[in-house]
Parts: sequence; C-alpha cells; structure tokens
Amino acid sequence: MTMKKIILLYFALIFTVTQIYSQDASPEVFSELDKIYSNLEYNTIAFEDLKSKWFINDPGFIRELFNRFTVKNALRINGMPASKAVLEEKAKAILEGDVVVDLRRRYYDDEFEYFAFVANTEMQNINPTPLFDPVVDGFYLKDIIGIRLYDKLQEQTYFYSSLTKDVFDTKYGYFMDVNIDLLDPHVLVWSTTSGQRNKYLWHLFGKWGHDEIFMPGWYSSDYTLGSSITYYSALTEDPADYTYRIGLGMVTDGGKMFTSGLSKKPVFKSGDAAYFTFSGDFAKYIWDYFDKVYLNIDAMFTYGDYKYKDFGLRRQVEFASIKNYFSFSWVKRKLYNLSDFGDYGIGGGFVTHDKYSFMIDPVAGALVDTKPQSTFDRFQHYLYLESIIENEGGLIQHLIKIIAGYNLVGGYGYYGIDSKVMLSNNLGLHLKVFNGLGVPTSERYRASSYIVFSPVLRINY
Repeated sequence: MTMKKIILLYFALIFTVTQIYSQDASPEVFSELDKIYSNLEYNTIAFEDLKSKWFINDPGFIRELFNRFTVKNALRINGMPASKAVLEEKAKAILEGDVVVDLRRRYYDDEFEYFAFVANTEMQNINPTPLFDPVVDGFYLKDIIGIRLYDKLQEQTYFYSSLTKDVFDTKYGYFMDVNIDLLDPHVLVWSTTSGQRNKYLWHLFGKWGHDEIFMPGWYSSDYTLGSSITYYSALTEDPADYTYRIGLGMVTDGGKMFTSGLSKKPVFKSGDAAYFTFSGDFAKYIWDYFDKVYLNIDAMFTYGDYKYKDFGLRRQVEFASIKNYFSFSWVKRKLYNLSDFGDYGIGGGFVTHDKYSFMIDPVAGALVDTKPQSTFDRFQHYLYLESIIENEGGLIQHLIKIIAGYNLVGGYGYYGIDSKVMLSNNLGLHLKVFNGLGVPTSERYRASSYIVFSPVLRINY
C-alpha cells in the first residue's frame, strides 16, 4: 500500500468516526470502527507509565471545555448522547467545582490520546471513572473544542496537577571521567578497545591515608599518586563491573594539614616508597557463585630510607613511621537487592604493616631508631569486615561502607563509615568517620577517632 493510500485511509477513518460521534449510532458499529482505528495507531504499550498525565483543576477552564462539548453535542455515555437530565446534573457539579479533567498525551508527540471529565473524588484512584465517555483521539478532541482551546491544553496555561512519572537515570561514560575528590581523585587520560565490547581505561589517581590500618591522611602525611589500567571484558552501565584493575604509584609527603589536632608523637614519612594495587573478579572462573567477588591487593614498599638531613629539622623530635604495608581483601558485590536503596554486599580482609619509632637528634646529627626490633616483630596485623550498600542508578547515587577491624597484636579495635553521596553523578560529598576501641597508649601516634570529608565534582560521559 502506497503512502498516499495510507494517508487517504487515515483521514477517511477520522471522518467516519467523527460522523459516528456526531450522529446516533449503535454501540456495535462504533466498537467495530474503534477497533479498526486503534489498529492503525502506533502501539506504545511499553511506555504507558512514562506518558504525560495530569488533572486540570482550573474551574473556569473546565466550564469552558464543558460548554464546547455541550455545543457540539459530544457528551456521550456508552456511545449514546447524554440525556438532558444527566447534562443538567453534571453541569451542576461543574458549577460547584466538583469536576476535574483527566488528560493524557501520546508518548511520541504532543497530541492527546485521552480526555475525560471526572469527579474530583476520583483523583485518588489509579483508574478514575469518567462522568462521560472519554475522548481517545486528539484530532476529534480538536474538532470538538476548537484549535484555540486545544493549543491552550497543550501549553498548560491553567491550574493543573501533574501525574507524570519522573524517571531519573544516570548513564556512565567511558570517554571522559574527571573525579575531583581530595580523598580519592582520578582522571581518565586515555581509553581504547581491542575487541567488540571490551575497553581499556588509563587513569591517573590519588589516595590519601590508609583506612585499612586506621590511619587517616593527616596523621600519616602520605599521599599516593599513580596511574592504573582498568580492563572491561564487556561494557555495562555499572563502572564497578570491571574485569581487573592494576595500578602503580609513588608515595609522596602530603604534609600536615591539621597540625593542631596531631598527637605529641606524630607520624612522618621516612623514605621513598612505591605503591601497588590490583583488583579483579577472576574467582568466578572457579565457581559461578563467585561472580562479582573481587579479590584486592594493596601494598606499599619503602625502597630508600631518609637520612637525618632529609627531614630539614634542627630540633629533637620523636615520631612514628610506617614504611611497608600489605593488604589482601575480598568483596562480594550485589549479594542482595534492597529495592530503591540499592544493592547489599559484604567484604573483609587481612592487613599488616610495620611500625618504626625514630628520633631526630640534632646534637648527634643523626636519625636514631629508639625501639630496635627484628623485622618481623615490627609488624601489626589486622582483620576487618565491611558491609556495603551501593546504588549507581537514578537521581541520587550512594556508596556506604560500614567497616569494623581488630588489631591482633595491639589488642584493640576500630570501626567507622566511609560514605559517598552523589547527585546525578556530578556533585556530591565524600565523608569518613572512624573511631577506635581500646587503643593503648603505645598506639596513640594514630588517632583515637577522626572525621574527614571532601566535596566531590565529577565530569563523566
């Protein structure tokens, strides 16, 4: 069938239906023509919940619309013209302001597909019962009320209550990603692919402090700068569904930002150090249940010790220093779905780090180890568990980690929350709150509690 014939058939059906509405007709004839007409319209059943819907509750405008229907003799009940008694009864309800108009647009354009006068007591119902037969064709509605009123309906220049479902969704991109967060920044500098859906991403990243060993950035003074490669075997809408990530970095001296809150025995960096990180979900190849179980390794190694002159201090100072640490952990993501609140996951790990006690002696012009020990005896060992709630979609994204750990050597514990909340994946806040439990005097070089936060600005597409 040519396009010309389709257009002619379309207007012929509109004319026929219009005549059926304007003249008496049996319900059977009307029903048959309605089926034919409905089959010509593009089916948008998959978008029913996203169509624009609203109630007109402007009394003056409703009266004007009702008057046009009355003049056109277009108010019908079960396909038949409404009787004079019914019209008078409904007109009285409209004069008293007890009637609203239920209106719905088509999904793919601004034309209307539903118009009905409804008692205002029906507004709370999912499918309000109309007072008259609804008008389910925008062109016929335009013929009844005229172009001026039809345009006014579209412009929404009246009082109304919107029922349109707002669906917020945030799509992550893999071409540009700049995450400005002092606690965990990263910048995507290059991306490529070697297959159909896979992707390699090269990031520059930063890291302040070491939460696994209960050591915030302003106490450790270590700031890690490095680069990482992230590989996706198949791209998804969740950026955390990578196959593996590997990164290398250098640990620099970040200084002391909050000197008034430091303990009497501070923590200083005492050598040039390198950082290594690796994360991957290879466990799923062992057992299907291990899907989204990520194994993580983080490590810092000091390869060059500082000398007395490298500290630039000419006074006696005692300080603690952490030269090396190693962390092995696992995380099971999306263990349970918590509906709109996101997905629940769990994790845990083992962490160990050494601890040195030094004194800068300006008289001797030397760096003195005040507590000489064997290499093994210097290490502190921790076990920790974490609960994770994450939500990546919608208008608001969040990541909440509740962490609890225990020092096997020192016999004390710690707990805290590492949380991040984002709006449309663009603006947000990163907050960490940690507290110690039974921290002994010998460990008071670290904080007994701390809170740190950073605003987050992210550009991603």
